[in-house]
Amino acid sequence: VMDDNKILTLASNERIAVTPEMKLIFEIAHLRTATPATVSRAGILYINPGDLGWNAYVTSWIETRDNTTVKANLTILFDRYIPIMQDALSKRFKKITPIPGISHIQVLCSLLGSLIVPSNIPADSSKELYESYFVFALVWAYGSSLFNDGQTDYRAEFNKWFLNEFKGLKFPPAMSVFDVWVDPFTNEYTSWNDRVPKFQLDPDIPLQACLVHN
Repeated sequence: VMDDNKILTLASNERIAVTPEMKLIFEIAHLRTATPATVSRAGILYINPGDLGWNAYVTSWIETRDNTTVKANLTILFDRYIPIMQDALSKRFKKITPIPGISHIQVLCSLLGSLIVPSNIPADSSKELYESYFVFALVWAYGSSLFNDGQTDYRAEFNKWFLNEFKGLKFPPAMSVFDVWVDPFTNEYTSWNDRVPKFQLDPDIPLQACLVHN
């Protein structure tokens, strides 16, 4: 609570005097519990997430890339995939917890920042290689929050929809989009199982000291 004397009273009854040099910004989801007295003491700035969209965030993030080729390829890929993904996730699939669309974009950009590096994508790489890494990040940015509610396995439904919607992508047959990763040596989608070393039990090592990769 803040009174007319600019004294901020916290829930713990601690009082903080707000000096002329201090400014307070509250980021809230709604005003359902706000009183007229509270609203009258603050300036209200409402931003509709639907009007803001995802383009501003993506454009800002892409501008942080140094290479113009990377910027151009990423711009094309975002425009190709994101509108379809945003629409499908909001209408067709259930997530384990509500997640705003912009949060999926933030996760995607974070994954791409780790994947689109010179060690994975050299300077003379093809557009197809950019797309392979982009799709891998896309699947996990949007599909990782889906779950099985006991009646429908939404990850399986997402896999069917994704493969049908983007038929030009070359995934290994009989594999889910969640079952593969981009092998940096072959630049192709490869099963996660190929990354798991074969286990051989060493009789000289105590069983509790053995490490089984999975």
